[in-house]
Amino acid sequence: MLVADQMQPLVALTAALLLALVLVRVSMSLSNRLGLVGRDVHKPYTVYVPKIGGVGVVISYVAVVSTLTYHQSIQHLLALVAVPAISSVFGLLEDFRELNPYLKPLLLAIPGVLMVTLGTYDPYPVLPIIGKVRLTILYPLILVIAYSVVTNAVNSIDVVNGSLAFFAIATSCTLLAALTLGGAIPELQLAAAALLGSVLGFLRYNWYPARTFAGNVGSNFVASSLLTLAVLGKLEVLVLVALLPAILNEALIITSVGGLKSGKRIVKRPILVLSGVIRDNPDVSAPLTLIRMLAAGGDLNERRVSIAIGALTAFSCVLALATLLFYNGMVR
Repeated sequence: MLVADQMQPLVALTAALLLALVLVRVSMSLSNRLGLVGRDVHKPYTVYVPKIGGVGVVISYVAVVSTLTYHQSIQHLLALVAVPAISSVFGLLEDFRELNPYLKPLLLAIPGVLMVTLGTYDPYPVLPIIGKVRLTILYPLILVIAYSVVTNAVNSIDVVNGSLAFFAIATSCTLLAALTLGGAIPELQLAAAALLGSVLGFLRYNWYPARTFAGNVGSNFVASSLLTLAVLGKLEVLVLVALLPAILNEALIITSVGGLKSGKRIVKRPILVLSGVIRDNPDVSAPLTLIRMLAAGGDLNERRVSIAIGALTAFSCVLALATLLFYNGMVR
């Protein structure tokens, strides 16, 4: 790759970062005007902040990717831009009005349907130990389901100031590294860098004490972007391993509450917040979550919870890269 080409991901990252620093602030102002604010429940005081700061992340990514990759095929451009954007639209709808817990998974699967329609996937994924497998019939179905599952899982990790941002930074860095090492087409590397830059810009306003939340619009977008890049880059297994903290968290929630339920309708909370200190709820019937498991080891503050989630994700990302390098024969 030429030096100019090697610099393009850095350009994409920088442009997305600078745009996000501006557009997230604009999103915060818009959120306040629309009355879309949410209470920051883990604070020892009562505070409400704008809850759709993720809109700025979405626009930053879409603007940079559309500008720098306009010359690629329309199918790939739609996959990189339209699929995550549709996921974010459904998230924005939920930010305005809570969706039915049974309807929501169906809506979140629609971006997967678009990916299948575009035909930008390879139904011959490489699985650890097994190697390349043929899933021409099963893969499209798995893909549609995956968008719904992954989006819900990533949404469940956005629980404290900075947790989604740290999670997204770790996973997007991993994707960018894997795409670069694997010699993926430059457009995918640019998109991964743009995602990383957008999230870094968002972290500026979401780190403790948060001045804005990502909202469902932001978490849906992050999840859909990660999965789309993984599918286009043939890195499905890598992303599955990297996303384990979020997937396990969602699985714990669903099994402990007995199925798909709205969080607002769950009376018993998994944790207790006393004067800003997060503690495990001693009620054994309370839902089991990743944060509750972290708090079981002792009282935590919000910063430590966020950093712990980021560290767990980083560890999963290291395992993901190790899996990729080993089974692709990139190390001997």
